[in-house]
Amino acid sequence: MIMGKQCGICNNAESKYKCPCCLIPYCSVTCYRQHKEIPCVKPEPAASSDEKVVPDEQPPREFEENNESGWRLKRSQLQAVVESDDIRRMLRDQDLQSLIRKIDSAVNAEEELDKAMEGPAFREFADKILATINPEEHVLAAES
Repeated sequence: MIMGKQCGICNNAESKYKCPCCLIPYCSVTCYRQHKEIPCVKPEPAASSDEKVVPDEQPPREFEENNESGWRLKRSQLQAVVESDDIRRMLRDQDLQSLIRKIDSAVNAEEELDKAMEGPAFREFADKILATINPEEHVLAAES
């Protein structure tokens, strides 16, 4: 029989729940109430002196050629995409989701991308992504 974690309060029963704040396992409402008598805090991740700083650019992946790393998005560009309400709205479209999955799983993704760009919805999506990650270039292109 596979046993779960033991209750961190009474240490007698198998835990069924976890405190949403400190994640200590507990087995019942009684144990939860007992635990909450003393305020708990979310555990801090262990700080180390050699803490890694997350670079703005990702390191090259195995399948990329040396000259492709310049095509990778910076963290600030990815954040801009994540925060775009227009992009989130566009991504709710089931047809667009299907197109993106088809491109992502294709043997020849570049060919599938070219086909997708023929449709107005995907082209609008791609334009919105480009405008979001390179707003100054998008303004210059619109003025030309």
